[in-house]
Amino acid sequence: MSTPLTIGYSEKYLNWRLGVGNGSHPTDPVRARIATDLLVKSLGDKVQVVEPVITGVTRDAVESIHDVGYVAGVVDQGRSGEWFGEDLLNGETALVMFEGTRTLVERMLAGETNVAFNPQGAKHHAHYSRASGFCVFNDMAWAARAFADAGLKAAYIDWDAHAGDGVQHLLIDTDIPTLSIHNGMNFPNDTEMAESGNPETHTWHDPKRHAYNWALARHAGDEVLVDSVGEALEIVSGYSPDVILLAIGADGHHSDPLGALGFDYPGYEKVAAMVADFAKKHSEPKVLIGGAGGYQAESHTPQVWARVVETLYQRLTV
Repeated sequence: MSTPLTIGYSEKYLNWRLGVGNGSHPTDPVRARIATDLLVKSLGDKVQVVEPVITGVTRDAVESIHDVGYVAGVVDQGRSGEWFGEDLLNGETALVMFEGTRTLVERMLAGETNVAFNPQGAKHHAHYSRASGFCVFNDMAWAARAFADAGLKAAYIDWDAHAGDGVQHLLIDTDIPTLSIHNGMNFPNDTEMAESGNPETHTWHDPKRHAYNWALARHAGDEVLVDSVGEALEIVSGYSPDVILLAIGADGHHSDPLGALGFDYPGYEKVAAMVADFAKKHSEPKVLIGGAGGYQAESHTPQVWARVVETLYQRLTV
C-alpha cells in the first residue's frame, strides 16, 4: 500500500471551546494538534495533512444526517447544549470538524488514501436532533452512509470509555454494523448499551439490527480490551466490509479522569495491529479513524491516538 496516511486537521479545531468557553472544559482541542505533530514527526513524508474548508457541500452533508432545524440552531444561531449562550464560532468549528471527516471520505473514495485520521472526528454521541456528550455533529454516522451510497460495505468499530450511542441510533435502520466497546457503568446509561451499576463485563447484541455492544467493567484492563476487539472483528468478518470506520477513544487509558477502564499502550497497540491485520484480509483495505474521547489533552490522549494510528498504518504497509 503506497498511499499516504492522510490527516484532516485545521488550526480552527482549536476554537472548540465547550462549557463556559474559558478552557476549563475537559475537552481541550490542543490534543488534535499534538497528535498530528507526533505523527508528522514520526512518519515524515508518509503523512499528508489536509485542511478542511467549509463549503455548501459541508452543510448539505450535515443536514443529510441531522434534523435541518437542529443544524440551523447550531450554525446560524450558535446554540447548543454543549456550551453556554450563543457562540457562532463554536457552531462554525463543529462544521469544520465534520468537514475534516467529509474531506477524508472524499479522498478515500477517490483512491488518494486508504488510511485517514481526523483527530477531532468520531463525535459518536451526537443524535439526529440534539447534541450529547461533547458531540454536536455525527461525522462517523454520515461517513458510514456515504461509503454505503458509494457501493462500499462499511463497518463501525468503537473503543472508548463511553458508548457510541449516537452512531448506533443513526445507523440502526441500515445494515451497517455498529460495534461499541465501552465502560458499562459510564455515560450514557439510559440504553441497552450500558447497565448502570453492573460491576461485571457483559454484552448486549442485537444481530437483527446489526448492533453489538461490550459493556466492560471498571478497570477491565488490556486483556479484556484485546478479547473484546477480537470478538468484534469475528462478528465483522461476517459482513465482509470494504471499509472499517474506527473510533479510537483514548479515555479508556488507566489515568484518564473520565475513563477508568485500565487500558495502557500495549493494549492499544495490540488492538490497532489486530484491526490492521483484519483490514488486510477483509477490506480493500480502507480504514477511516476518528479520535473520539480522551481528556489528558497534553499527554496520554494524543500519544495514544498517535500510537494507534501509526501502528495501524505501519502494519498495513508491511
